Amino acid sequence: MLAKISWRFILILLSGGAIAFFTYQYLDSLQQTETIIVAEGDIPEQTEITEEMLTTITVEAQSADLLISDRVVEIDQIVGAITREDISEGQPMQMDPEMIVFQEQRAEFMTDDGRIDRSSFIPDEIRLYTLALEPHASVDNSLESGDYVDVLFTGEEQETGQSYSRMIIQYAEVYEVESFDESALGNLAKDSMVQHITLMVSPQESVALANAKSAGELSLVLNSSQGEQEDVDIIYESTMEN
Repeated sequence: MLAKISWRFILILLSGGAIAFFTYQYLDSLQQTETIIVAEGDIPEQTEITEEMLTTITVEAQSADLLISDRVVEIDQIVGAITREDISEGQPMQMDPEMIVFQEQRAEFMTDDGRIDRSSFIPDEIRLYTLALEPHASVDNSLESGDYVDVLFTGEEQETGQSYSRMIIQYAEVYEVESFDESALGNLAKDSMVQHITLMVSPQESVALANAKSAGELSLVLNSSQGEQEDVDIIYESTMEN
């Protein structure tokens, strides 16, 4: 009887000790912290990272391990690297090749004169296509690189001679926009100014643009959506008259 009681007592002591130990380990882990490197402010894509763009914050070590994989440990690891995408203020910096071009690859993304080569960031499946458009067809010359646009085609039916318009491309990114020196333009009327706008499109879309440009007129409309595709009907001249 005494032996049974003794073994029970020992088991209770061992269980209590184990619970106390693991509780201590857990509470101790909550008190442990780590320093992580984050963006001091918003860092645009295709930007060389400088030390001034980075800062450090202290977080629970357990949270850092769970939420941030492959995090940057030393600031020197990414100073001089180039961003592949926009990085938001406070976003942890990671050793992620989808996010950053690291120093060992940097030369592939630079021009001979030391500038960042934007064309190096164009995906293999994308083509650049340039349109020359007057203000009424290019959102009044207000487009900027990084905007998204839809492309409209206006042509004429051969059989009826009736004009029509249809949307041939949706949500194309503007790669580059020709800028003007207004002081050098003098008295030139804005309506007559042709601006060159380069779009990022697929190979098939580039063929569609070339065909449409030779068959009629093209115009751009600003698309401020998040890329949702819409079903857009063809509009005929007779439809507008009714």
